[in-house]
Amino acid sequence: MANKPWREIAHPHKDVLEGTFIQAEFAIDISQVIAGQASEEYQDAEKFFHRTFITEGMRLLLNQVALRLSGKAGDPVIQLQTPFGGGKTHTLLTVYHLTNQEVSADKLRGIPAILKEANIKELPRSKIAVIDCSAISPSQPTKKNSLTINTLWGDLIYQLLGKAGYEKIAQADQDGTSPGKKILTELLQEASPCVILIDEMLSFIRQLESGKQFVAGTYDSNLSFVQAITEAVKSVKGSILLASLPESDL
Repeated sequence: MANKPWREIAHPHKDVLEGTFIQAEFAIDISQVIAGQASEEYQDAEKFFHRTFITEGMRLLLNQVALRLSGKAGDPVIQLQTPFGGGKTHTLLTVYHLTNQEVSADKLRGIPAILKEANIKELPRSKIAVIDCSAISPSQPTKKNSLTINTLWGDLIYQLLGKAGYEKIAQADQDGTSPGKKILTELLQEASPCVILIDEMLSFIRQLESGKQFVAGTYDSNLSFVQAITEAVKSVKGSILLASLPESDL
């Protein structure tokens, strides 16, 4: 059998064929997507899935997300750890667009088959918290409407439950001390079903010099929060946490 030219087997996107491909557009900034400032290929869920090839690993991950949010099964905490440029942020954005439901799942390429495999007719509407750790500083609080938020936990709870939820951990946010597993579990139960996406956590944690107090807390208080939130997510059905970490000794 004669070999076929590769262009007859794998059809490049139009921008590649026309020479209009811009490599910089493929460097995803999840903060820009959340702010509605990303390019259309990343901002529009339907177009994003049309240009995303769902690998076997991604299919398994999305299956776990669908099962967990539907209260059936699924891993509560998923760590995405790959070398730099390994697709961690792209995977988080895939989960974001799937669970954000700005576009119905039947219009997202590859998703109907995943939901059918999981025996799920429709995903429940979920609350979503997205923290891009490369976009924030331990020394600089963020403004959210009338609130000044200092910590990862303050930001996370505010995104899930608004001002009323934040007020329940306001003191811990202001003091830079990790809230306990008990209050986090109660808040996640209130927010469930919910999705927590944390991108590039290491870029934030490694700025926390051991023994030094920052606006965002200490190194130890942030590690305590990581332990508390993962244990809380495990105990609350319908909640899931995905965090990206680059491969490193730290």
